[in-house]
Amino acid sequence: MLPPLAAAEFRLVHHFLKTFKAFGYQPVIPPLAEYTTTMLAGQGEATSHHVFKMPDPLVSQTLAIRADMTGQVARIATSSLAQMARPLRLCYAGYTLRTAPEALKTRRQHTQVGIERFGDMRTDSVAEVLAIAAHALTSNNINGLTIDLHYPSVLEAMLAHYPVAKHAAIRDAVRLKDYARLHALEALDIAEMMRHAGPATSVLQRLSASTLPEVAKAATDLAALVKALDAAQVSATITIDLLDLSGYGYYTGVGYAIFWIKPGLELGRGGCYATSNGEDAVGFTLYINDLLDHLPVEAASSIKVIAHGTSAKDAASLHAQGFVTVFGG
Repeated sequence: MLPPLAAAEFRLVHHFLKTFKAFGYQPVIPPLAEYTTTMLAGQGEATSHHVFKMPDPLVSQTLAIRADMTGQVARIATSSLAQMARPLRLCYAGYTLRTAPEALKTRRQHTQVGIERFGDMRTDSVAEVLAIAAHALTSNNINGLTIDLHYPSVLEAMLAHYPVAKHAAIRDAVRLKDYARLHALEALDIAEMMRHAGPATSVLQRLSASTLPEVAKAATDLAALVKALDAAQVSATITIDLLDLSGYGYYTGVGYAIFWIKPGLELGRGGCYATSNGEDAVGFTLYINDLLDHLPVEAASSIKVIAHGTSAKDAASLHAQGFVTVFGG
């Protein structure tokens, strides 16, 4: 990454971390590589197909380069920081590497920033994470956001009524939103449930009419979250796509994605999950590379040429006025 895009990325990462810290989220720095027995445990298992693996020349173990950071932060919370008071709020930023790009994208290295909150997954906690994520974006002039809520565990509950041999095919059809395939698999109730997508108010009205216990639970949780986001005056349109399965698959309750409508860009994802030791957690991950491609080019700073021998203290007074100084003459 070259100038001026590299500087824009550094500034954006700093903006997000500064915002997260202001809300009480403490930074952690997970390792770039870990042994596979650790990296692929817990949430890491869901990323195993994305992970580069290699032998460690010093010991007879296999190293893995991280493809995602959520699982690493969860392990930090449940091991090194296990004795800290809950709720435990952590934030992070770093690079991830994947074996293959997603869909039609060509990028395999991603710059990831995010927050994770450990200790519970109450409605207020989920709303807190989403409100902070939306604020971090809008305070950087990224407006016109949509928060799309989903509840993937509903599908798992509905799959219990189908033969195990059909589960993988049904999941793939839901992931691809292939209604014809669902009908061919005779999963008519799942095909109908998948149509519950759109503005939150209208979807919640339809969900409230369902007699399925798992759907009633989802409707109750989502309605409470929508109410909490409204009370927090979150600057985003709230939609629901009940059976969205685009995430890594370890979410156990409410999940969500944030979109920037103007360029039609998915900014990040998150949701509720349980750590490897069963602790409730909720978080949000933002991938900023695609975001940078749609932000306006930053105006270049004014340059002041200063003589060699000028003290750094004198140069700093010019920096405080917004100048960039270069030695010359």
